[in-house]
Amino acid sequence: MPVALVTWSSSWLNVIKPALESLYPNIDFTFYFVSSVKDAHDFLAKESGSAGFLVFQLMSIPGLSRPIIQSGKPTVVIAHALYGAGEYLYEYSKARSSGYPVVGYSTMNVASHNALRRVKLLETIARLRESKIAFVVGPDVKLLTDLEFPLSVDQLSMFRSLQSLFGVTPITIDVRDFKARYYDAVSESEASEIAEAWVKAAEAVEDPSREEIAKSAKLYLALKALARDLNADAVAVDCIVLRYAGYLDAWPCLGSMQFWYDGIVPVCEADPYSAVILLMGKYLLGKPGFINDPGIDEEHSRLICYHCTAPTNPHGSSKPEAPFRIVTAHAGTKHASVYVKLPANEPVTEIGLNPEERELTIHTGTSEDPVYDPTVCATALKIKANAKAIAGKFRWRAGWHRVLFYGDHREEFGELATLLGLKTVIKDER
Repeated sequence: MPVALVTWSSSWLNVIKPALESLYPNIDFTFYFVSSVKDAHDFLAKESGSAGFLVFQLMSIPGLSRPIIQSGKPTVVIAHALYGAGEYLYEYSKARSSGYPVVGYSTMNVASHNALRRVKLLETIARLRESKIAFVVGPDVKLLTDLEFPLSVDQLSMFRSLQSLFGVTPITIDVRDFKARYYDAVSESEASEIAEAWVKAAEAVEDPSREEIAKSAKLYLALKALARDLNADAVAVDCIVLRYAGYLDAWPCLGSMQFWYDGIVPVCEADPYSAVILLMGKYLLGKPGFINDPGIDEEHSRLICYHCTAPTNPHGSSKPEAPFRIVTAHAGTKHASVYVKLPANEPVTEIGLNPEERELTIHTGTSEDPVYDPTVCATALKIKANAKAIAGKFRWRAGWHRVLFYGDHREEFGELATLLGLKTVIKDER
């Protein structure tokens, strides 16, 4: 990651370099001193292929850092509250008002954790550009997404739109090929071992069909092998369509719960918008997200966020934090669903993505008790929130799904949106 130290004093390197390397041991930092406009242009020439820039504003010569800050690259500026005050006040506000993708922070301690946490924003952008998402879809969707058929550009070219905006690489797999190469190749004994482990770990098993649980284990192993072969960071199955069209005979919900412990991001219903948000959350927060369909209860100022699976480690632990039950859903027509007792009385943040209008939508609330209602999706989490304001500002171009993360992460996602050139819509403000 390129780091520009805007200063005359090389001693700053002794302060900043060890702090960065301690917090981010897996990032290779390259440091440059910028004390003239020529230095700034040389920096840009050498680092033109970088995903973004980190700038430390450590002296006040207005205009010196302008070529970097106004380069159009995602840029994080950390300024010293005294030594860099003039340059920061001039250049940062000017760049923001002109629409450049710049996030800034001014402090007396430029090596503090609170200042340097913003490096995570640039790391997230870089990792998004390296990410691959494997979409298992029907043959018709596979054909049309590959061709970007003129009459289906709105729905089926969204994969390429996301690649253009975020750099993620979508890989579409015909479900028939997936089934022949991966699903049918899974041994029944191996799948049975996984299924029994799930049954043993569950707080209760209320689904009468052990066969469905075993098939879910088989699908999990097949998707895991697919992710391995493609070096994919996320797997997305168009589950409802493929199940009811007869292409698959298993549901991915239990596997989706398990994937978080494998370092693979699971994506419900092959939703590409949610896939990108989930990757953002993994890279930026180190947390899994809960894809859900939000419902609105204005009478009680509440959202009801429901789906057929949820992470059992919502805070990002390597071990389960929340108990789960294996249940039926959709009025008994859907098997091997997962009811997770997600934590109550904690702040949560819901994120939606609207690429067409370049918007990231954000609303927050407080988790209440989860409930299980077998007539709908398995996990339903109540959220105390400004339901009326959220309903009135709902951005339908982002789809119905939203992704819930535990914690109040408005600031992090707002800053990331700025660096990605997205507008932020805070939906729970009146």
